[in-house]
Amino acid sequence: MRKFDNWCEREGHVNGGDKGRHAEQAIIEYLPPDYRPVRFRDDLDELEANLRADLDEVGHLTGDSSLKVTPTSRSDNETVKLTYRIAEDVQESLERYVYDQEGKVRGVVGQYVATALDEYRDGGQTARVRRYYERLRESVDMVSEDRVGAIVQTLRDKTGDRDYYNIEEIRLAVDEALDVHSDDVRDDFSDRVIKRLGFVAVKTSNGVYATPERAEQMVHEQAVDSDLHWYLMDKEDRVEFLIEAVKARAQQPASGAGVDYNQVRDEVFEGHPSNDYCYELMELAGEYPGYEYDRHNGKLMLRYTGENNALVSESADKWVDNALKLVKEFCDEAEMDLAQVSQPVLDNRIARAKFPDDYDEVLGPSDQAIEAVTEDDRKRILNQLTSSSNHNEVQIRTERNRLVNITTLETEPVTDGEQL
Repeated sequence: MRKFDNWCEREGHVNGGDKGRHAEQAIIEYLPPDYRPVRFRDDLDELEANLRADLDEVGHLTGDSSLKVTPTSRSDNETVKLTYRIAEDVQESLERYVYDQEGKVRGVVGQYVATALDEYRDGGQTARVRRYYERLRESVDMVSEDRVGAIVQTLRDKTGDRDYYNIEEIRLAVDEALDVHSDDVRDDFSDRVIKRLGFVAVKTSNGVYATPERAEQMVHEQAVDSDLHWYLMDKEDRVEFLIEAVKARAQQPASGAGVDYNQVRDEVFEGHPSNDYCYELMELAGEYPGYEYDRHNGKLMLRYTGENNALVSESADKWVDNALKLVKEFCDEAEMDLAQVSQPVLDNRIARAKFPDDYDEVLGPSDQAIEAVTEDDRKRILNQLTSSSNHNEVQIRTERNRLVNITTLETEPVTDGEQL
């Protein structure tokens, strides 16, 4: 405490209140952020945690380093008993931290207080963060080139082996491969990747790097769109974006339930991907439940089948009666014979009756509901329509015969049974 008092005197903190506030601040800055009362945590804590994580990631936060853990040992045997008033929650946080390190508090807490005061006199948390940063800058120069190779491989795995990349794609690959936290470290590794690939900046496309030949071509053709929405997505993001787009299209009968590579390239991703990359994304999307990547109508297509969203069907008795009613209403309005109803009309009425939850008053049945109509469904309705039509014809013939008989009887002469 004597050293701390002398430091306070030199700094002009002469009264007890000032010394107490600085002693409390010394303990706060000494405690790891997780142990500090919430009201004392700030952005500097996050920066310190990130720097420590980055040092650990590049292999320079070693177990015997004073940077690895908060130092508690002291060269002399001085311990400190605080005589200043310290906030209760700060005292409790210190005691909890000491107990977690030592398994006890009494007899050892003074060593921690003395270390906290010494660190505070040496610049406190700000100085400690500066030392972390300087160590990190020194360490980055000594990073193994194997780490750069790992980033390059991650970049190619995520986006394909191409002759150009956007800087955001490279930075995302750095995060994926190394899990860095500091912008300076991320930018340093991004520069190393660009150098390893032999890329140069494309003058007409901000943030795009390419081989010298490709860069010259891009400048000439201005072929690359620097829209970062595409480049900020990794391969997994693009596949998920694609399946959502295909599902949304499936809800619109005019659009259909599938897309080919031209539609993926031009309509879904606005011309960004190459044809080969479109096929790759479609194939990956086809592995998701409810989606199918296969040849359809002579073309390779990604289609939404809805298998992951099972249709809810009405009971057979109910939907058959409703479907018959809908078909008859249509035929009556169109003044059409029941036997002449077309398959699209039949499928529409069956889907509407069988899957009412997938029917929209404006758009009609969903593509999924239409595709779920089976040949057995059609035969079932057609048979009943035929039976109904035949039954009606029999009734009509019977009624016609009855009326003819009545007319005949009314026109025959009445006699008394005698021969003429």
